[in-house]
Amino acid sequence: MTTKAKTAPKAPAVGPYRNDAAWHAAHAASVGANRADPTHRATTTVLTHLGWRAPGSAVAWHKGTNPAMLAHADTLGVTVGQPVHEAVAACVAALPDSETTTALAAATVALAPKK
Repeated sequence: MTTKAKTAPKAPAVGPYRNDAAWHAAHAASVGANRADPTHRATTTVLTHLGWRAPGSAVAWHKGTNPAMLAHADTLGVTVGQPVHEAVAACVAALPDSETTTALAAATVALAPKK
């Protein structure tokens, strides 16, 4: 008699978005897919910065963060102190409908902090 190995359920994310393989791959694909459009490229740049934070943390910027990126974050409604997951979701929602955006949205939802 053989037994099937059970796979453990995925643990909730405790580290930054970029440490999650699915989110990191979807983000990289999104960066490439949105490179040609300046507005969408700026949105993926904000996502890149947010990717260094954990889903359950708050938005904060380091001193010296690129002023153009900060200005674009403001246009997306991303503000200091806002929950990072909410900010990431707003950025993803601002990207054009595409397979890469769908993958990024799914990876983002999978990392939603548990309430």
